[in-house]
Formats: sequence, structure tokens, C-alpha cells
Amino acid sequence: MDFLEGFQTRWANQVSQNPNEIPSYTEILTKDFQIITSSFNFVEQSLNPTKHSEILAIEAALAIKKERYLSEEILITALEPCLLCAGAIIRVKIPEVIYFVPAKRGEGISSYAPESIYLLNHFPKCRLVPKTEIKSEFLSFFKEKR
Repeated sequence: MDFLEGFQTRWANQVSQNPNEIPSYTEILTKDFQIITSSFNFVEQSLNPTKHSEILAIEAALAIKKERYLSEEILITALEPCLLCAGAIIRVKIPEVIYFVPAKRGEGISSYAPESIYLLNHFPKCRLVPKTEIKSEFLSFFKEKR
């Protein structure tokens, strides 16, 4: 899938431009893989733990589309969305999420319990596409910073 390779190139570019930030980059695409918006984490620089790349990308896409929901879009992100971001993804009804590095057990969207999913009126299709380079960057960042 060419759009995934393009994502990895853009992610690497953002990582090199933001060496002191958590290396999470997110794009929101149309179903025909046109980029609506993209965002890099802003947690470390802003000292605000809610400035995740997924949240920033969702906010920008909603502003661009001038709609309440993103029910026809795809979210691609480096790290599996955390529970904060999962809540936003579910609320804006994004139908598909692609990520390259799984979160720790219990910390990501894939850890939602089936009972919880049943109670929601929407839950996205989530797909892990493992990428060694992206995983290595996350491991290196957290080893150095924390």
C-alpha cells in the first residue's frame, strides 16, 4: 500500500524536525487516501498531556470539513491510539484506524472490553501494520526521556 509508505516517509521527516517530542504523527485521509490534515505530538513542547497527534489531527479535520463527524475518513497514526484518543475517535465516528506500533496492554484502543464496545453506537475497524523503524524510534525516545 503506497499510502502507508508515504506515511512512513512523512513521519520520519516530522521526527527529524521534532527530536524532543514523542514521535507520534497522525494523518486523517479521505477514503481515496487524500490527506485532509496531519499532526505531530505537542505534549512535551506544550507541557500539556492532552496534545496528542490524534486529537490535534481530529480537531483540524473537523475545522476543515466544518462537520461534527468524520464518518467517511481514515485515521493513520504511528502508535496505537491511547484511551483518550480512542474516545475522540469513537465520538467523531472515524470508521477505520491504522497504526504501526501497538500500545502497552490496557493502554490502547484495542484494549476496549467487548462489553464496552457493545454499548457504543460506533467502533472503528482497527488495523495494526507493524513497522520496525517506527517501533524502534518509540523505544529509543522513551528510553532516553523517561
